[in-house]
Amino acid sequence: MEKHITWGIIATVLWGLWAVLLKLSSTRLGHWQSVLVYTVFSVITVVVLYFSLGENTRQFETTGVILAASAGVLGGLALVFFQKAVSSGPVSTVTSISALYPVIAIIFGVVFLRENLSTTNFIGIILAVAAGVLISV
Repeated sequence: MEKHITWGIIATVLWGLWAVLLKLSSTRLGHWQSVLVYTVFSVITVVVLYFSLGENTRQFETTGVILAASAGVLGGLALVFFQKAVSSGPVSTVTSISALYPVIAIIFGVVFLRENLSTTNFIGIILAVAAGVLISV
């Protein structure tokens, strides 16, 4: 199996467990406390992995830092809205809807990054959107 498939499967399992734990924590702590604790431990995890895996030899480049910071802001906002949604609704519905975010990334990738979209990819997008709708009704 190719590495990106393996990493993707691991991420999928972890995100699934993450969503359930976030729902459980929000019912016990509340919205903002849950977001705060989650974010602090996310940062700690990333910092420990960054330094322990020895991948910190690359120089920081200004444009890369601005892009990463922008991604961080958008990810933080997405987390806040996801947390609000999961605090007030079923985790199954919320995760199904939010799991459609790759469709947005694909559209931007095709339009701005000039990435190719095959017929099979297009059919996959349609099926993913249909699945999200069916799961959330």
